[in-house]
Amino acid sequence: MIIELDKENQTLIEQLEDSFPHYFLKNPINKDFEQNIFTKYFIYQEKSNIIGFVNYYDLYERYEISYIEVKEEYRNQKVGSKMLDYLIEEAKKKNIENITLEVNVQNENAIKLYEKYNFKKVAIREKYYDGVDGYLMERKMM
Repeated sequence: MIIELDKENQTLIEQLEDSFPHYFLKNPINKDFEQNIFTKYFIYQEKSNIIGFVNYYDLYERYEISYIEVKEEYRNQKVGSKMLDYLIEEAKKKNIENITLEVNVQNENAIKLYEKYNFKKVAIREKYYDGVDGYLMERKMM
């Protein structure tokens, strides 16, 4: 089940931060909501277990994906695909023109997933990930 988060949903925010502490120790979600009016989160939950999340920015005519994360033990079970399906459907409803993201050039599994969803490599971000290049990828919606 996919659930959109907002700053009022403290119980789910706390569960998400507990589930993925390496992402949220330096930048708690509430701080992100306060500092960035464009930030959005949704979680993927099975039963009461949060197993994945997406953080993206709703920037008028485009979405920019910041993070897509799935717990390691749930990878290769279509969770990432379900979250991308959801995000793309939301983008269609809002007439979003494109979706962009950056991905480490060494993250072959993520690149394959994004290419499956018609994301194209449009630029290289040199040394974007602690000295490792990243691809800027884009999916045109229109």
